[in-house]
Amino acid sequence: MDKLTSDNKLMASVDLKNWANLSRSVLNGIVGDYLEKEHNPLAIDMAFYQQNIPLLLDDTLAQQVLQGSGSVKAEKALSNKIIVLIHGLTNLETIWDLKPDSLGGESEGESSSNGRSSDDDEALSEKDNYGRRLQEEFGFTPFYLRYNTGLSIKDNGQKLTRLLSELIEAYPIPVEEIVLMGFSMGGLLIRSAQKLAQDAEADWLSLLSNCYYIGTPHEGSPLEKFGHLTSSIVRYIPRDYISHWADWIDVRSQGIQDLKDGLLHLNKEKRGADSDDPYEQSVRCGSFTAHAQHHFISGSLSANKNSLLNKYFGDSLVRHTSANPISAPEDSKQAHFNGIPHVPLAHSEKVYQQINQWFREHPDHIDLKFYEVREATKKQQMVQRVAQGLSNQEIISGSLDLLALAYDHTVDAVEKVHGAIADEPYSVLRKVPLIKDVTLPIEDSHKDILNTIYFSLKAGGKLAHKGAKVLGGKHSKENESEDK
Repeated sequence: MDKLTSDNKLMASVDLKNWANLSRSVLNGIVGDYLEKEHNPLAIDMAFYQQNIPLLLDDTLAQQVLQGSGSVKAEKALSNKIIVLIHGLTNLETIWDLKPDSLGGESEGESSSNGRSSDDDEALSEKDNYGRRLQEEFGFTPFYLRYNTGLSIKDNGQKLTRLLSELIEAYPIPVEEIVLMGFSMGGLLIRSAQKLAQDAEADWLSLLSNCYYIGTPHEGSPLEKFGHLTSSIVRYIPRDYISHWADWIDVRSQGIQDLKDGLLHLNKEKRGADSDDPYEQSVRCGSFTAHAQHHFISGSLSANKNSLLNKYFGDSLVRHTSANPISAPEDSKQAHFNGIPHVPLAHSEKVYQQINQWFREHPDHIDLKFYEVREATKKQQMVQRVAQGLSNQEIISGSLDLLALAYDHTVDAVEKVHGAIADEPYSVLRKVPLIKDVTLPIEDSHKDILNTIYFSLKAGGKLAHKGAKVLGGKHSKENESEDK
């Protein structure tokens, strides 16, 4: 009975940690640009993660990877070939974990932890996913990226480019091959990083051999296009108490808004006089590295390939034509899976079998080499690895700041509605010559009262923001230095 109680407590602890991390990733996806701008402690810093712990890219990297390698033999944990897996909007790196009961993601009798039982950190390392399988079957060392998905694609692309350079520098042996794999927004990040690395002549780009884009909205997502259209229509309604709701619709991160057109915005930067075709421009925008092989994977809601559901909604978020863009290089490879919706594409047995087949077809000009684990390395002091988590103070600080933001928008909305409705009778009375002179002082007095009330309410919001910064400690100091 005691053991059962202990196991239940452990599972509750694991679930709570997972829920907290997922909630934080969702918040970052929705308002991540605001979180970073305000140095809110809930903002996620881009890093490679292993067992829910960020890897430090320094001379201890080998020890960190070896400690978290789980059942992978130490001699096979680090090779000269690496694969970087990049999740999508509001996700964590756990999106890659294969789920035996998920739609399209059956692992044919295997459990997601391969039947192993261990503590919560070790259980995370034993999860079955694309990266782990590619390590076991082809020797590629997997690195899982976690990042703030609310930032613009360009900003995250710049961060990824720098992080890859730092990884190559910190890696214990020379890296000779890199494979990038992105799910949904992660695929756009891969393309953005390639473009920025090409412009900056980053060393890692020459090592890139293959790119995988899984359910990526290269030419935009219909859901975000609908959101943008709705906002535009509402904003043009000639009544302030209606049009202001467009501001609420637009309270979504730049990362989400970038999904409207995928990477077609690069065409505007590269548009030439010879062609106005966006797809031709996209081909020449430089975001598909010429010497690398590019692979595109798409899914759909219905198993019936001729279904109207598939035609209009694709995999629920991305249409087939966007996931398999016309702008793809001529020698690229494509695969489509009817009946596998958007999210399961990241952890599907069927999708992995296709990836596995493509890996077997890769030209293999580079011999696989492994980091030599010496006895001295094994006896080195263990690197202290702490699971990524926020203190109670940081959680309260970040939450208070977000509540204050919601309060600000609410007060703004009420003020606009109140003002617009109150102005309507006065606008009619102003047109009556005999009453006009009498109503003007009353109108001015009414406006003064309203301004005083809403000024006081907004002051309360500012006070809440300041309180959040004080609670945030180091975050508040960063804000103060920027204000100066």
